[in-house]
Amino acid sequence: MGCVSMKARIGSLCGVVVAIVLFSVFFAGADEPMFVRWLVMDDPGDQTIRDYWERSEREELDPAALVDLGTMLFYRGYPKDAVRQFRRALDLDPDLYEAWFRIGLVEHSEGDLDDARQAYKRCLKKLTGHGWCNFYLGLLEEQLGHSSNALYYYRRALKFAPELANPKVNPEIMTSNLMLGAELQDRDRRRFKDSLPMPYLEPGQVDRVRRQYEATPTPGAEEMPEAAAMEASPPSEPARVQPQPTPAHPVRPPRPAMPPRATTPTPFTG
Repeated sequence: MGCVSMKARIGSLCGVVVAIVLFSVFFAGADEPMFVRWLVMDDPGDQTIRDYWERSEREELDPAALVDLGTMLFYRGYPKDAVRQFRRALDLDPDLYEAWFRIGLVEHSEGDLDDARQAYKRCLKKLTGHGWCNFYLGLLEEQLGHSSNALYYYRRALKFAPELANPKVNPEIMTSNLMLGAELQDRDRRRFKDSLPMPYLEPGQVDRVRRQYEATPTPGAEEMPEAAAMEASPPSEPARVQPQPTPAHPVRPPRPAMPPRATTPTPFTG
């Protein structure tokens, strides 16, 4: 009986120890994200994620490194965990526009277009000239059927990052029906801008050009004939006849010449 009871006590004690171990292991891992449990030990990419995660838990990562961690998690297949890391980065640096852009990319890929638009716009509020963000916001607007908005953001994308028109740089351009139109409009705009006579509008150049076209006196103009001078000068009003004063002694007008006689004229002799 003593041996049996002793074995029973030892068995119950072992069961309690196992339960305590399992309980501690379960609750110790309860605070860890799900992705940590699925990381493969021998995979270099997963090992990099684990290293970043452990450093982030020790608060050793700066905001940019947290963005890198979120990006790795997104490509590993954990979009929600990726967004959490991006938002942690924004908690440390609210002006980190790249975090907002990548939140928009994740939400866009998950089909949450309203959240994606808000994230894209927050990115552009921080950095208006973000070419990739302008492009993806244009793509989102095109997917929603907002053609005018899509063209607007496509043009801005090409303005700040012309290389996005190259499919080798931006393969997503092949999914857009409006990007080609935006590219043609941008090309016409650049051609028109290059053809403008801007050199004439530089400081001081306007006066130099104006002086070249100012009317200058023609050599020998003072020797021009009277008729030519009259033709060259604008017509003037006819001179008004001024009244003449009446003389004190009236002058008798000359007597008109008599008409010649009808007879044969006589030769004139001095």
